[in-house]
Amino acid sequence: MAVVDASVVIKWFANEEYSKESLLLKEAYVKGVEDLSAPCILPFEVLNGLRYTYALGKKELEEIGKILADFQLTLYDLEDITRDAVSLSLIYGITLYDASYIALGKVLDQKVYTADEKLLRKVRDLGFVLHIREYRTE
Repeated sequence: MAVVDASVVIKWFANEEYSKESLLLKEAYVKGVEDLSAPCILPFEVLNGLRYTYALGKKELEEIGKILADFQLTLYDLEDITRDAVSLSLIYGITLYDASYIALGKVLDQKVYTADEKLLRKVRDLGFVLHIREYRTE
């Protein structure tokens, strides 16, 4: 079980550095080897990232939105993690968006996978937040 952030999921749809590692995690989820969770903001962050980074249009974004819904990742409401997200955001100087993934990992006692190296530098003392390149199938 793991928490996955938008920087990882975007790589499922765009060929970027560490896409291979991100796709390994996706395949493990599809095969039932790995259970993936995220805050409810994940689909919106993924679509937003793809829209602005790759200038995708309405049709492509709607299609990716449907694919994300079909994946049926376990998405958690903000009420489950708000207190921890606010706290982590203030302590580490990170966005509430980023803090929501880390807070969920903390609450669920799960690893959090990200490809955001700037974020990782800020939270390096949190041993459960890992770069996607560190993902290994068990």
